[in-house]
Amino acid sequence: MNVNFVILLGLLGLLNAVQGRGIPFLKQSQSPAEYNGLYMKTDDVQELIGKEQFRTAVFHQNRASFVEFYNSFCGFCRRFAPHWIQLGEETRSWRDIVDILAIDCSSDENSDVCRDFEVMSYPTVRYFPANYEEGPKQIGKSVYRPDSETLKETLINFLHTDEHKLPSWPDLDDVTADSAAELFTTAPQNIKIVYVVLENVQEPNKNTTGAQVILDLHKMKEALVRRASSLDFLHPKSDTRPALFAIHRDDLSIEELSGDKEATREDLRNMIMANLVKNNIAVPQTSPIPLPVSEKTPDSSIPDWMKHKQDQAIQDKVAQMKGVVFQADLEQALRFSIFHEIPRYGDIRDDRLLALKRFLSVLSRYFPFGENGRKFLKELETFVGQKEDSVSGEEFEKYAKNLEEANRPVFSSTKFVGCYSEVDGLRRYPCSLWLLFHHLTVAAVEQNVSTDPLEVLHAMHGYIKHFFGCTDCSNHFQEMARKKRLFSVASQDNAILWLWSAHNEVNRRLAGDATEDPAHPKVQFPSAAECPQCRRGDNASHNDGSEIPWDRTEVLFFLRRIHSVQNISRLGVDDESALPATLDVLRAKRYVSNVFSDIDMRMGLLLYGFCICMLLAAVRLFLKRGYRKKMYIHDLLGKV
Repeated sequence: MNVNFVILLGLLGLLNAVQGRGIPFLKQSQSPAEYNGLYMKTDDVQELIGKEQFRTAVFHQNRASFVEFYNSFCGFCRRFAPHWIQLGEETRSWRDIVDILAIDCSSDENSDVCRDFEVMSYPTVRYFPANYEEGPKQIGKSVYRPDSETLKETLINFLHTDEHKLPSWPDLDDVTADSAAELFTTAPQNIKIVYVVLENVQEPNKNTTGAQVILDLHKMKEALVRRASSLDFLHPKSDTRPALFAIHRDDLSIEELSGDKEATREDLRNMIMANLVKNNIAVPQTSPIPLPVSEKTPDSSIPDWMKHKQDQAIQDKVAQMKGVVFQADLEQALRFSIFHEIPRYGDIRDDRLLALKRFLSVLSRYFPFGENGRKFLKELETFVGQKEDSVSGEEFEKYAKNLEEANRPVFSSTKFVGCYSEVDGLRRYPCSLWLLFHHLTVAAVEQNVSTDPLEVLHAMHGYIKHFFGCTDCSNHFQEMARKKRLFSVASQDNAILWLWSAHNEVNRRLAGDATEDPAHPKVQFPSAAECPQCRRGDNASHNDGSEIPWDRTEVLFFLRRIHSVQNISRLGVDDESALPATLDVLRAKRYVSNVFSDIDMRMGLLLYGFCICMLLAAVRLFLKRGYRKKMYIHDLLGKV
C-alpha cells in the first residue's frame, strides 16, 4: 500500500508538471495602462497623470494651459508628438503665461479625465484660459484638426483673445500712435526703449512673428516690444517685412535695426538683445522655467532586471516561432477596447450603439475564452443589447469592471507577446487589434454559427469607425473599405481574404513610416519564410509586395491554420485556469487515468492470484497430513 501511495504522488506531480510546462513567467506589467507615454522628462512638455494632477494643472491657475489629449498607441499621435515637443521648446520662455501639457488617454489613470472632457478623437488639442473654472461642460476650447505648422499661431491667437488674461501678460494688440512720443504715454516710467515690429499688412491675422518676439522678451524690465501693421512716423528703408525699430524715450530718436533681408523670429530677438547691450540695459533671462516632473510609482514587486529577463525570455522564444498567434495578444486587444476605448464616450447612441452591439456579438460568439470569459462577454452583450436608446461610457465601464470581478479569472495574461515592441508606443494595441479581427473571421468559419459573410467585417468596420482612438487611422480604414468594397464580400472565406489583403495594403502604405518598429518591419504577410507555398514564382523579387503572385488558396489555408483556436499559442499566459484545457492537458489527464486503471487491474490480478495461491497452499497442507490406511468393511465388522 505504501508503494502504491508513492506511485500516486509521483503521478500527480507528473500531471502538475505537464500542465505547467513551459517558461516560468512571473506576472509582469506590460499592459497599455502602464505605458510611459510619448513624452520624456527632458521634454518641454509636462505629462499629466490622473484626475487630481490634471485639475491642479488646469483649473484656477494664473496662466493658461495648452493641452494635448492623445493615445499612445495612435500612429498619428506618434507622428504629431515631435511637433508638440518642438512647440514646448519654442515657448519655454512663456511658461509664466501658458503651460504646454499632455495627457495619455490610453492610461488607466486618465480614462476618467478623457471621458469627462469628451475627447472623441486623437490627438485632441484644447486651450484652457487662465483662472479657468471647473464645472459642467467646462472642457476648454478645441483646436480643429491640430496642424503642426500652425500650432504657435493658434496658441498666440488664443492668448491674444483670452478674456481672462492677467494684467501682467504682455500686450499683443497692434499698437496705434501718431508720434514716437505717444508710444510712451501708456508705457511704464521705467521703460527706456520701445521696440516695434512692423508685420506684413497683407496677412495681419496669419503673421504672428511680432507676437512671438513680444512673448519671448516679455520679462524685460526697461524695454518692451510692440507690434503693428504700420505707423505713419516709421519709414522702413525697404518693403521687407517684418521690420524692426527702436524708439528711445530720452530723445525720441528712431533707429531701424532690420535691413533689407527678411528677418526671422530668432533674428529679431537677437537684434533686440544686441541693442539692449549697446544701451546698457539688462538682457532678459530666456532659459526655461523648470517644469514639474511627473513621477510614476514604480512597481517594486519585481526588480527591473527580472522583468527584462522575463521579457527577453519571451521574445527569444517568439523570434523562433513563425506564423503563430498568441492568446495574450488577443486578450490585450479585447481588454483595451472594453476598458479604454469604448468607455471614453460620454454617450453611446444611434450608429455608435449599433456598432457596439455588433462588436460584442462577434466577441461573445468567437473569442477564445474559457468558461468565465465566455460568461463575461455574454452578460456584457446582454447588458448592452437591452439598451434601446443609449448607454453612457461610464455606465458601460462600471458594469464591465464589476462583471470581470464577479467572474474572475476572465483574462489569462497581462502582457503583449507577439505584438510586443521594445520601442514604447509601437505595435502593441494596433497590432493586437488586427490579430483579433483576423482571428474572428477565421473563428466564424470554424464554428459555423452564422452564414453571414459580413458578420465580422461589419463589426470591425463599425468599431474602427466609432471607437478606434486613432482618427487618422480610422479615416484611412473607412476609405480603404469603400475602395475595396468591403460590403460586397460574398462568403466567409472571402471575408478572411479581404481582411488579409487590406492589412497588407496598410503595411505597404506604412512601410518606413515613423510608426514602424525597426525590429518588426512592415512587410507583406505571410513572408516567404512563413509560407513558401503561398507565393508563386521568385519571392525575392517582390519585396515591396506590389506584384507578389499570391496563391490565394494556400493563403486561405495558412490563415485558417494559424488562427485556428487549436493552434493559438499560450506562451506568456499567466493563468491557465482562465482558458479551456488544451489537447495536451486532456491527453495528460487521460494518461493518468489510464495509469490508475492499470494499477487497479494489476492489484486485482495480484489479489486474485494471491487467493488462488492460498487455496492451493491450503489443499497442499491438507494433503500433506499423515497417510491413513484405507478402511475396509471387515475393519468395521470384524473378521468372520
